[in-house]
Amino acid sequence: MYTPERGAKFLLTKLTPLVLCLFPVCIQAQDSTEGYMGSLAPVMRSIQKENGFRLDYFHRKGLPLSEWRRQGRAEVLRALSYRPRTVPLDLKVHSTITRAGYQVRTISFAGSPHYRIPAYLLVPQKGKRPYPALVALHDHGGYFVHGKEKLVHTENEHPALTEFKQELYGGRSVADELAKRGFVVLVIDAFYWGERRLRYDHPPVDMQAALKGLRPEETRYVRALNNWLGLRRHDMNSSLFLVGATWLGIMNYDDRRSVDLLVSMPEVDPHRIGCVGLSIGGMRSTYLAGMDSRIKAAIITGWMTALPTTFDITHSVVAGLPDAPGLHARLDHPDVATLAAPECAIFVQNCGQDQLFTRAGMEEAAEKIRRVYQDLGHAERFQMKFYDVPHQFNVQMQEEAFEWLEKWVGGSAR
Repeated sequence: MYTPERGAKFLLTKLTPLVLCLFPVCIQAQDSTEGYMGSLAPVMRSIQKENGFRLDYFHRKGLPLSEWRRQGRAEVLRALSYRPRTVPLDLKVHSTITRAGYQVRTISFAGSPHYRIPAYLLVPQKGKRPYPALVALHDHGGYFVHGKEKLVHTENEHPALTEFKQELYGGRSVADELAKRGFVVLVIDAFYWGERRLRYDHPPVDMQAALKGLRPEETRYVRALNNWLGLRRHDMNSSLFLVGATWLGIMNYDDRRSVDLLVSMPEVDPHRIGCVGLSIGGMRSTYLAGMDSRIKAAIITGWMTALPTTFDITHSVVAGLPDAPGLHARLDHPDVATLAAPECAIFVQNCGQDQLFTRAGMEEAAEKIRRVYQDLGHAERFQMKFYDVPHQFNVQMQEEAFEWLEKWVGGSAR
């Protein structure tokens, strides 16, 4: 059971520095059980109650499902505030290597008029084409130096990345595991990670100071750079507001653009596409499933809660994270997932020792989604399970997620 004391102890003793830098504050054990927002929390709760999530499924007042979904998605798009001009995909394959049963292609494609998206594309080499496909969505983790590599095996992997994968993924490269099971898997660098992270021709003084005396091949260097990038992400987030965009908006657009790429490929069955992600990857999975009807199965791991319950936590969990301003006056986070119902089969995996959310918040969110699927006559298309683990996507969780994906969009090779 979650308690503030257990939360403080876990954050201080169990999470690695790589994960700790997800939080831009100095987390300390607290004597009080008072929520992080203290005296401001009642004001925020009052605002939320007045707004009341009036666009959720159970407030639709007789609207046909298709019209409610149209209105809900329009509201999300408005809040995401990123709708660039569509450009040709312009796929480029930079290199290809062959592994046992599948290829790994290093690619890039046009995300928008403003940038290209670097990615790995894993394609099975056995079984019958066209294959089912997945968008595999990497986490946040306070680890920005690598993005797509968190999910894909690479030669000469940095020891900091190996340590990170061991902590969050049971030492596995999730995309490779899925390719072995017969899925085409696309993994991009999300905005601000990997090849798309913040860089300078002339590094600022504080960045130089943070990295002084450290070598890029050292784990200490990667940790120091991740910490520095973690602090600077607040400036990036605010700077996007100044140009009328949002971080989450760019992420979601790029994730939907990833589906565009998959459906353009002759190797892919466009009717069997899913998505999977841990943490912010789970958040991305929620928004991708909710906003793109081509997604037929989704794994949401370690990121599903009723947002108002985060006020009950005694440490910061939301500062500097991507979000959609104004959206939650009308839709809670689980409501975004319900926009996918009932065509998309959703499996929510909650971490019972997760210190990002309360257990009550996770249960409330899952129950809301479950009620929608039940009301639509498709209770079998939603599943939620608690695992007695911290914030992670371990081997057991992966295997059960893979079974769900194989059930609803189907693997073609073993």
